[in-house]
Amino acid sequence: MAGQTVELTQANFERITQAPGVCVVDFWAEWCGPCRAFAPTFEAAAKQFPDITFGKLDTEAQEAVSGRMEIQSIPTLVAFKDGVEVRRASGAMSAAAFASWLGKLDSVDLSVEQQRAANRKLTEEGTPPPGVPPHAEWDDGDKEWCSGDTDDDGEKHGPWKYWRADGTLCNECSFVHGKPHGPFKRFHESGEVSQDGAFEQGELHGPRTWYASDQFTTERMHENGVSEKVRRTVMVYAHGRVTQVVHYDGAGERVVPSTGEPYPTRPANLPEKAEYREDQDQWALVSLNAAGERHGLCRFWDREGQLLWEAEFREGSRHGRYHSRAADEYADARVRFDEGALEDDFACGTWKLLDADGHAVITRDLGVAQDHEALDASEVFSNLPRSAEAWRGFAEQARADRRYREALVAMARASAVSLDVGPLKAWLEALTLPRSEASAREHAEGVVNSAGDERAALADALMRGAEAAAVFRGLAVLHDQQDRPRAALDFILAAMLLAPERPAYLFTRSLILANLGLGEQMQKDAEALAPFEPDSWKFLSAYGRVLFPRFEFWAGQAPAHCTFDEVPEGPTKALDAVQAVVRKYATRLQLLREEILSRFKPGAKVPWLPPDVSALLPDGPVELEQTEVEDADGDAVEVDETLSLKGMGLPALSRTVRGDWSALVWLLWACGEQSLRMPEALVPPADFGQAAGQATQRLWQCRNRRARGRLDPDLPTFDFEGVALQELHPNLAGIAEEQYAETQAMFFWLTDADHVSPWQANLRG
Repeated sequence: MAGQTVELTQANFERITQAPGVCVVDFWAEWCGPCRAFAPTFEAAAKQFPDITFGKLDTEAQEAVSGRMEIQSIPTLVAFKDGVEVRRASGAMSAAAFASWLGKLDSVDLSVEQQRAANRKLTEEGTPPPGVPPHAEWDDGDKEWCSGDTDDDGEKHGPWKYWRADGTLCNECSFVHGKPHGPFKRFHESGEVSQDGAFEQGELHGPRTWYASDQFTTERMHENGVSEKVRRTVMVYAHGRVTQVVHYDGAGERVVPSTGEPYPTRPANLPEKAEYREDQDQWALVSLNAAGERHGLCRFWDREGQLLWEAEFREGSRHGRYHSRAADEYADARVRFDEGALEDDFACGTWKLLDADGHAVITRDLGVAQDHEALDASEVFSNLPRSAEAWRGFAEQARADRRYREALVAMARASAVSLDVGPLKAWLEALTLPRSEASAREHAEGVVNSAGDERAALADALMRGAEAAAVFRGLAVLHDQQDRPRAALDFILAAMLLAPERPAYLFTRSLILANLGLGEQMQKDAEALAPFEPDSWKFLSAYGRVLFPRFEFWAGQAPAHCTFDEVPEGPTKALDAVQAVVRKYATRLQLLREEILSRFKPGAKVPWLPPDVSALLPDGPVELEQTEVEDADGDAVEVDETLSLKGMGLPALSRTVRGDWSALVWLLWACGEQSLRMPEALVPPADFGQAAGQATQRLWQCRNRRARGRLDPDLPTFDFEGVALQELHPNLAGIAEEQYAETQAMFFWLTDADHVSPWQANLRG
């Protein structure tokens, strides 16, 4: 129907796409973010182009069709004209680019397209198509035919030509002993020039120009946000390095690339070489080194020509004098500019906050610059606990040495241990630049979002006046992710002391407490969040139950159920083989239990500690092997029964325990046991087969929830730790997935004579 999209299936695909006229098909999937983002553009285009049929095909629901169409990535757009495929494009397009693409479909010459299709068929067969010299060779890397002369060493030398698989000329250039040298031209499929320029000894040198075409082309020009109004782009090179990029419209007027609007008039006070940066709405004059890095003095102005900032750079980093406009950035309303020195992007030495006349309002010593290497090695970020007195001593020595970043971080840890934030506040006021509240918050958010794992960047932000609470929270998250939860706990406590009114910090502390294995304290923080952030409370509560379960005899607590038509009747393994595997599970669980206990103080109560299963090991632990076996097809399969506990955090240990515990208790249940007792006979329960199938179907559903965000409606669902699977956060579904993967592996081993171990790498899907 005109103006609407059609849902395509295997049943109607041929009828819709082979009908007279133009049809465009969007191959997509629900889990694909770019597909969902492009969907409104596709729907809007259906209304804008009522003479075109618009169809959508779900590649997951219609795998046979997408496979036949050789869809390799999504979204992919395929255009048909009178039943013939004439165009294909991968990736989401902007509305303007899609409209331009659609607008060219009506003028497609079918006879030309059919000839090109025939030529591509010849290329697939290894035969040069018409127009390509018979002696041309196919370059599988560039997907082009090529022809030219070589020197005595077999290097390209002299003129060379290149053709696409459809036989159209795409490139003409010259080589000198293997290196491009001299003028070159590229061509659109229509024969129009798409690019021209020149190489000098293998490097682009001088102007390289792109030309747009109104005909269909695979040559790239309108990408990365460049407007369709841009008809010519000139990129100037100096021996391989880009020095300038200029865009023009069809009338030859210089334009802004993203909009195609006229290029702004350069303010009279700016140097002639200053270029307009539309992404920032600023003018810039940037000095670069041979590697294309900022080097030397770089200056930036606003659209009207007022200086925003200038800085000296050394090989890509700010190094030397820095000066910037700073109105409304500092607590003192008189401040209009700030200036100081940087070493490799880190502020240091004397900084001045200046008024409109250039007089210093405030002067601060920001100490010595401390780079990534220095701070990464500092004890102040260690995971070892210290007393408040010890941290204060460290802080005082660092301050005396003008290592102010370490001093502030150490004082934050002292405050966290003592719960006394007064000294930290006093040091922040004395040592850092006094930004306004809004500027401090904005600066902190920017650095926290961009710093990644760089402690030095976060510490430097403190000195520059970023809001300390947000920075310390950023440090807490960073150290928690790097398995330094004790340090992380100190940092989040410091943040909460500085900003006790922020309930969001409870969420961060709760996750850190989880990494410390403190499940009960974690749940208290979750409950405190409930009035402010109910969704976070629900997630944390579920996370706590998932991560710190009660390790009871889970198997058989509820009737097992699956929808398979055929299920195994019982174990195929002998009793002695089952007993051997029980001992291996017990050995692994004892090792995990001992490792967990080693992370706590002697005598500490760990409510979620897995039970002692040493009764299953009357002769002590058994050997865990790592080997390789052959499967039924003769292929090598890895078997790894060992545990690599070094570096595993408590959550990872808990997740491993879940999987092994589930597999063990279901194995015992499968033998007829109802408790942790070594089986003396194989007496499988009546619903043995249902339990085996249930493990597999639950694994599939967990994987669907984690990877696709949805469940298979044809498979039974279930609750996991009190939460319906469809409501379980995908991250938590991943933990459930690991548990059922281990249970499935155990059942696969138990019911298949060809499998030699539950720890075969091919039993988890």
